[in-house]
Amino acid sequence: MNTATPEHTLRISAAQQNTVLERILQVTRYRGFQVNGINMFSEQSSDALDIEMTVSSEHPVSQLQLQLSKLFDIKTIEIQDTASAQCRA
Repeated sequence: MNTATPEHTLRISAAQQNTVLERILQVTRYRGFQVNGINMFSEQSSDALDIEMTVSSEHPVSQLQLQLSKLFDIKTIEIQDTASAQCRA
């Protein structure tokens, strides 16, 4: 029986700082999540970054959301339904 590892897409709004992406990836790795894809967009009208990150793990994605929300530069984190994210692609 072959079961796929659950995949989740997170939409993150963060302050545009030099090391914010490094810290996000570090926390993601430490918490046992594999990054399957990442897109980052810079808001020129503000100092915000919009990051969309797809991860997979057997761990609950709420655990990653909680740990990322503790980072100083993180403004918001939303977990998208994976099925709707796949329909968009």
